[in-house]
Amino acid sequence: MSAAADFDTTLIRSGIHATTISELSKFVDTIESRPLDRLLSELPGFALFSNSKFDLARSVVRRRARALPDVEREQLRIHAEEVAASTDVELAERIRSLFA
Repeated sequence: MSAAADFDTTLIRSGIHATTISELSKFVDTIESRPLDRLLSELPGFALFSNSKFDLARSVVRRRARALPDVEREQLRIHAEEVAASTDVELAERIRSLFA
């Protein structure tokens, strides 16, 4: 996996370092409020999360995607696929699983 510095954003840092309920809640709030275009650019950093934090992030991203109209949801999936295609195999699998 790539080093954390490769995906150094406040969202990724907060997700990696969140250990308390309060920190995890703030992390989820950030995912929920982050503009989708910005969130998409941070997808490779999601692969740096532990499995439990990744699962939490995945559930929030999926919930946001389900709320979109079909056309926008498909555009989101296509863009995520483009992001996944530009990463290594392990990262790509995790990114694709966000929208599966």
